[in-house]
Parts: sequence; structure tokens; C-alpha cells
Amino acid sequence: MPIRKRKFKTGTKWCVDVMLPNGERYRRVIGTRKQTEQVQKKLESEIVEGKWDIRLQEDVPFNALAMEYAEYAEASKSASTVRADECRIESHLIPYFGDTPLTQITAQMIDSYKAMRVQEGAAPKTVNNELSVIAHMMKMAVRWGYLKYNVAANVEKKKLVKNPPRFLSEEEIERLAEAARKYYIYPLIVTALHTGMRKSELFNLKWSDVDFEHSTITVQSKDDWHTKNYKSRVLALTPRLCSVLLEHHSGNGMSDYLFTWRGRKLKCTIKKSLRTLLRDAGLENVTLHTLRHTFASQLVMAGVSLREVQELMGHADYQTTLQYAHLSRDHVKSQVLRLPFAN
Repeated sequence: MPIRKRKFKTGTKWCVDVMLPNGERYRRVIGTRKQTEQVQKKLESEIVEGKWDIRLQEDVPFNALAMEYAEYAEASKSASTVRADECRIESHLIPYFGDTPLTQITAQMIDSYKAMRVQEGAAPKTVNNELSVIAHMMKMAVRWGYLKYNVAANVEKKKLVKNPPRFLSEEEIERLAEAARKYYIYPLIVTALHTGMRKSELFNLKWSDVDFEHSTITVQSKDDWHTKNYKSRVLALTPRLCSVLLEHHSGNGMSDYLFTWRGRKLKCTIKKSLRTLLRDAGLENVTLHTLRHTFASQLVMAGVSLREVQELMGHADYQTTLQYAHLSRDHVKSQVLRLPFAN
């Protein structure tokens, strides 16, 4: 009968993980190795005596659900989502809910958690992401038979202030591109500006995705990564981007991936390099996602239709693309002309 050691951000815990005689899996986070071994011996005796079924009547504690949810997530979600969920669960949810039985977790308790995170200074979007995780955990607990209903389903999320997306002007774009020339991330910056790709799409680009002959670049899933909506899209290589990538390829063609650091694929962040670059360019509050907004915003201001921008950006929902509608003179004009007395 195995006991397992699991590392949480709050410390290492020992767990019992065993298949009961009726085929159901029994998993509990106990604590120290000694405590876990004691539970293990007691469970072994119960199985021998035929009393193991009393274990099935126990309330599942939150930290045991977290353990099972982590295994489910690894098999069902993308690697980036798994890492984000793991951070939220281990850094915030487990320290708060701990070994509280699931049947004792109420909507009021989750509201108290939300209030605590707000008092700690967590951003509204951060709090909402954590509430989404716990709601999905409870949904899975219902599916797995641990709960009769999802107590987190109706917990209200924080309202978010939706400001227009930050984007760069043409003058700022040139300043950024010029300052970036001396940095290893220069090809990445130019590609982001000329394609509007998401960070994960940029980091997972391979040279096999680039067709210099036909001046196209394809965003598509890989064996170890998938696009946000699992769909591929083909983008045009602008003359400037084509020139930059050809030069980049001559010095970086040994790697399968376009963007690397010391020969290895970029895996996490370029914040430090980007921060230094922005200082040189005299810019503030710019991220890779800002460059994605810049791509879309400049297209709309150049007269490209919102539907076409949706395709280029890979937006599954047209509503997402509408955040750029205020930049389109034709769109604004068409809305005003709908007034019954406009003509």
C-alpha cells in the first residue's frame, strides 16, 4: 500500500494513495511521514477486517481534492494552464482551505476568501482567476461524487474596469524597433509587431513554420503545445519581417525554434531584457501583449475590417475583436447612422 510525498508551495506533505477492494481510489493528504504511516497501517487493518467501506463515508478534505484535481489538469489542460492553476491552488487556495472537508465549504466561506484576497491587494483579475479555479474544482468534485452541488457556482466575481487596450503609435514603434537592434530579442519584437502573435505562439514558433518562398508564417499546434483555440492560422510575412528573419536564420538556424537563449527555446519570460530595452527606448508600460494590441489597433486604423482583424488575431469570439472598434472611423460612423432621425 503506497504512501506518497507531494511538494506543495506551503511545504512537503505525505499522502495515502490506495485502491480499495471495490475499485475506488482512496487519497488523503495527511502530513508527516510518521502520521501517514500510521494511517496506512490502520487502513491495512480495516481492509483485512472488511471495515474499509467506512472510509468511503468520510468527507474528502480540500487538499485531497487539490491533489486529485492536479492529476486531472495534467491530463486535460495545456502545460501553461496547469502551471498557472498549480500556483493559484498551492499559493493561495490550499493555505486558506487546507484540510477543510468539502461538505463544510460554503459560498460564504468562498466570499470570505475573496474579501481576504482583496484586502491583501490582489488585483481583481487575479482574484477572479482564483475564483474560477475553485469553481471548477468544485464542479469536478460534483462529477466525482464528493459533493451534491457546486457551492462556488454562484459566487460573484469582482467587476473589472475595461480600459481601451494600450497600443504604440507609429513613432513609438520605430523607437522600440530601433532600440531593440542591439538586443537578442530584436527578431522577437519585430515578429510580435508584424504578426500580433500571442507570447506562447511566439515562443513555440519553429523554422518549419516559416515559408520564405511564399512569404508566410503559420501558427500551429505542436506535439507538446497547442494554440489557444487549437486552430491554425496563416499570416503574411511583411517585407521588413522577412528581411529580419532571414538575417536571424543565418545566425540561428541550428535550432528548431526561432527564438532562443543560448541555443535553447525560450520557455518563460523576457521581462528583464524587455525592461532594459524599454528604458533605452524611453517607453513605459509595454509588454509583449501590448505589441499584439498594437498590431490589431494599427490595422483597424489603417482601414482593415474588424472581421479580417479577428481572423488575423485568431480570436474565437468576435466580441474580443470589438475592443478595437472605437479606432475604426467607418464602424463609429455606421453605428451613428443607425439613428432613426440620422438621415
